[in-house]
Amino acid sequence: MSRTPLVSVCIPSYNHARFLPATLDAIFAQTFRDFEVVVVDDGSTDNSLDILNNYAAKHAGMMRVYTHPGRQNLGVSVTRNLAIREARGSYWCPEDSDDVSYPDRIERQVTFMEKHSDIAWIYGVSDFVDEDGHRLPGQYGYDLSSVPDLIEDLILHPTIALAMIRMDCLKQVGPFEPGMVRSEWEHVIRLADRFPGAFLPEALGAHRNHHSNTSISLPQHETPERVLQDYRWSLEVFTTLCRKAEGADGQFFSPRIRALLELKRASLHLLARDKEVVPGAVEAAFRCDPSLRHDLKDLARYLKEFGSARLLLATIRELGYSPRWLGDADFMGALLRIGAGKVRRRS
Repeated sequence: MSRTPLVSVCIPSYNHARFLPATLDAIFAQTFRDFEVVVVDDGSTDNSLDILNNYAAKHAGMMRVYTHPGRQNLGVSVTRNLAIREARGSYWCPEDSDDVSYPDRIERQVTFMEKHSDIAWIYGVSDFVDEDGHRLPGQYGYDLSSVPDLIEDLILHPTIALAMIRMDCLKQVGPFEPGMVRSEWEHVIRLADRFPGAFLPEALGAHRNHHSNTSISLPQHETPERVLQDYRWSLEVFTTLCRKAEGADGQFFSPRIRALLELKRASLHLLARDKEVVPGAVEAAFRCDPSLRHDLKDLARYLKEFGSARLLLATIRELGYSPRWLGDADFMGALLRIGAGKVRRRS
C-alpha cells in the first residue's frame, strides 16, 4: 500500500460483534489493495471493540480504530463524520459494519472513477442476505441512471447502495446531520443536487437483513411500532432538508424540488400521526413553487406516489375548488385511485 492510500474504507460500528469478522474479512480480501480501513466504534456494549482492535493489530498500517471520548454512543452520523475526518484517501468508500463487500467491489469502483473524472460518486446494488449470510430474494438499491429527475426520484424512492465518493466532493457537500438515524438519505440528496453520479451494474456486495436494521424497505421485521418509528425517522430527513432549503434563501434545490420536499414532509406527518402540521406543509409547498398550482400533471403524480387521501384533501383545500382541476383527467384519476385505496404508501 502507498503511504497515502487511494481509498478510505470507513466503517461506523455499533454492537455488531457477530457480523464484524465477515465484514472485515471481506474488505481485506479485496482484489484492489491501495486502501486503508478507518473504523469508529460508537460506544458498543458488546465485544465489538475487542474484535476491531485485534483486526487492527493483525493489519497494522492498513487499519485504524477510533472511539468517541469516554466511549460514548453519539449516533451513526457523528460516527461517520469522525471516520471521514480521520480518512486520508482520495475516495471515500462507506461500509456498514453488518454488510459484506464482494471481492472486486473496490476494484470495480476505482476503475470506473479513474476513467470518468466528470463523475463525483458511484453506486450499485447489493444482494440481500439473512443474519447467517444466506441469500434472500431481491436486491437493495436500483439503477437510477435513466430517471428523468434524479433528485425527485431520491426523494420518492430512497435506496442507494454501496457508494464511492470523491473525497473533495464529499467535503464540499458537508457532514452527515448529527442525531439523524437516516442521515445517509438526507446526505445523498444533497450530494446528488451538487454533483453527477453513475451506476455500476451487477451486485457489489451483500446487505444483511436482521431485526436491528435501520435501513428502508426491509419488510420482514415490520411491526406497528417499527412502522411508526420508520415514518418518524424518515420525517427527520425531510424536516431537515426543508429547514436547510429555507435557510439557503431558495438557492438550495429548485423551487419545484423544494415544493416536493414540503409535500413529502406533509405525507410523513400524516403517517406519523401528526395531522395538525399538514395544512401548513401543503401551504409551504405552493409558496415554494406557485407554478405547482397550475401543473396538475406533476401534482397528480406526486399525490399518487404518496397515496394519502388526507393529503389529497389538504391539497384540494389549498387549491380551492375549481372547474379547472375538476376537468383534469390526471388529477381526477389521482383522486379516484387514492379514494379507492389503490395507491401504495411509501416511507
